[in-house]
Amino acid sequence: MEIDKALKGRRSVRKYLNKPVSPQAVREVLEAGTWAPSAKNDQTWRFTVLTEASKKDLTTVFRRELNRLSEKIGMNQMGSSFNSCRIMEEVPVLIIVWNSNDVKELEESSLQSVAAAIQNMLLKAHDLGLGSLWICDVFYANKALTNHLSKPWKLVAAVTLGWPAETPQPKTRKTVDEVTEFLE
Repeated sequence: MEIDKALKGRRSVRKYLNKPVSPQAVREVLEAGTWAPSAKNDQTWRFTVLTEASKKDLTTVFRRELNRLSEKIGMNQMGSSFNSCRIMEEVPVLIIVWNSNDVKELEESSLQSVAAAIQNMLLKAHDLGLGSLWICDVFYANKALTNHLSKPWKLVAAVTLGWPAETPQPKTRKTVDEVTEFLE
């Protein structure tokens, strides 16, 4: 796929068909993530792929934590978290993305590397005809999800993968001139 077509055609998909995604397609998406630029070539991204029962167990923990937190701080403080949980429950494949960096001084640069891996994954999913969604609402239940999966790493995001049941329209984008300062 041509790069401009991929960049401008990729969308955040929130509705998926009840159709499995092949393990080969998942591996291709993950491999694209591993080709992202990486600060100091540390490649600190790590991935946990969940389907079926493992995904159901994780989303049960997530929903329970969202309910607990909403009782404590109020529903109006929960943003899109419950909708994100619903999407995670319905999608065929859920990828939890981690940062394995444990050096405080490199935390920001390794986080940027992991974010680049996620972007590569989203573009590869689009190239394969899959829908995807980058979800940061998992931070509402950061500790519970990390404990549930017994990982020593830092939770970065969740990425959904599935066959899209919708084709979202592009959002209005700011122009280069609106977001850039040119200095001479």
